[in-house]
Amino acid sequence: MEYQIAQEPEAAPKRAVLLLHGRGSDEEDLLPLAGLFGSEAWTASLRAPYPFGPGYAWYGLSADGGANVGQFQESVDGVSRFVDQISDRFSIPVFVLGFSQGGLMAAQVALVRSGRGLGGILVLSAPPPPVAVEPGRLQDFPVFWAHGLKDPVVPWERGQRMHETLQASGADLASHRYPMGHTIVNEEIDDIRRWMHQRLGKN
Repeated sequence: MEYQIAQEPEAAPKRAVLLLHGRGSDEEDLLPLAGLFGSEAWTASLRAPYPFGPGYAWYGLSADGGANVGQFQESVDGVSRFVDQISDRFSIPVFVLGFSQGGLMAAQVALVRSGRGLGGILVLSAPPPPVAVEPGRLQDFPVFWAHGLKDPVVPWERGQRMHETLQASGADLASHRYPMGHTIVNEEIDDIRRWMHQRLGKN
């Protein structure tokens, strides 16, 4: 899986961060968010495996508009293996931030792993999982969830279904709603910064 290093501290890192872009974008899209995790973070931005338009996607869509479940599961497995590689290399907690399809990847990887090896996830403007999720998989696991009330790409109702999935998982869920479309706004960035500060203070 292709990736780009966004930040590599001079001293031994205290945390690692994976950035997962949305459909049609690439690994450079979320690099400006790397600084939210502090100067002691090793940060990498992954590129999704499937070409889509000018960029890439984590999974394609079936004829009825639903997710290609086979590709979805392959991408989840790939990201999870990358988490294992980071854990083996550094022995530090891994945070995963994803936007849109990337947000779904972050959530599903955490659910599959029951949070193992992860310090927390950030699920931004993401659709709900296309597969059944066992409740209680993320008991007390830290999750930042955010969605736009005016999102035309992943409508609010679909974002709410992701929120309900995370609630049912038992996650320690910080929920944020913004009067925005399918994007990331400054208020959201400020909320992410505060959430990260709180999380790092507990580590």
